Parts: sequence; C-alpha cells; structure tokens
Amino acid sequence: DMELTGVKIDDEMLGEYNIDLSNQLEKLQIKIIKEAGVEFNLDSPKQLGSILFETLVITDKAKRTKTGQYQTGEDVLKKLADTHPIVPLIIEYRKLKKLKSTYVEPLPKLIHPKTGRIHTSYMQTVASTGRLSSKDPNLQNIPIRTEAGRQIRKAFIPVADMLLMDADFMAA
Repeated sequence: DMELTGVKIDDEMLGEYNIDLSNQLEKLQIKIIKEAGVEFNLDSPKQLGSILFETLVITDKAKRTKTGQYQTGEDVLKKLADTHPIVPLIIEYRKLKKLKSTYVEPLPKLIHPKTGRIHTSYMQTVASTGRLSSKDPNLQNIPIRTEAGRQIRKAFIPVADMLLMDADFMAA
C-alpha cells in the first residue's frame, strides 16, 4: 500500500532550495579558492590533493591511492580538519554538493506524472536487522542531523487524512 500510495513532495520548495544550495556552494567555492590562493576544480580529487598536500602542505604524512593520487576522502579530511581553515570548508562543500546531486535535483524528476508522487520500492528481507529498506529512490538516507537534511525532509508532504512517520528502534 505504501509503494502504491507513494509520497508527495513539494517540488517547488525543492527548486527553491536547489537555488539556495547553489548560492551556498558558490560562496563556499569562493572562500576555498581564496584559502588555496589559486584557482582549481574543487570537484577534482587530483587537483584538490595537489592543493592540500603540495601547495598548502597541510600535512607531511599525506597518504596516496594505488594510482598515486593523494587520498582526499571524507575520513582523511575529517582527521585533518584542524590543520588548515580550508579543510572544514571543503567538507561542508562536499556535504552540500552531495545533498544537491543526490536528493534536491533528482527527487522532483522522479515524480510520477499521473499520481504526482514518488513511488519507492520497499524491501523487507534485505536488511539483516529486519528493517524495511527502500530503493529507487532510497528515501532512508536523507540526513536528519544537519540543517540541510532537515530542509530536504520538509519537502515531503502528507496527503489528506494521512501522516508521514519516521520510526526507528534501538536494542536495549
């Protein structure tokens, strides 16, 4: 029933939020470029690694991938967050960019033309915990602990006489 009913989203709100995220990303990009002292493509791990570990030399213990590029994953950047003001800016940039590309831009495109809702698929036997999981799209990974994630969740609209509920459990 949940799959057939689908979930209504406010695509206009997401469109406005997309513009807001674009503006935030542009401002972060300007700050990051200023901290780096040189123009580079923030979305290129190779260029980012070069800036962080060769130009700014934020650490002398930079790790490399098998292909020789510097590692610039989230786990690496979090460990280096206190080494230079550019690092937290990059972490924030990536977080917002991911939300924009994973949820804010694609969700409105997934609205079914006849129902006006998004119809995800729920699976009962995939998660080892017995929880329901969803796919196409996965509506369970939208962050709740960040303001940006909460903004995306505000776009989900309960239909008349229905309630949207998010529930989880913890083992005692």
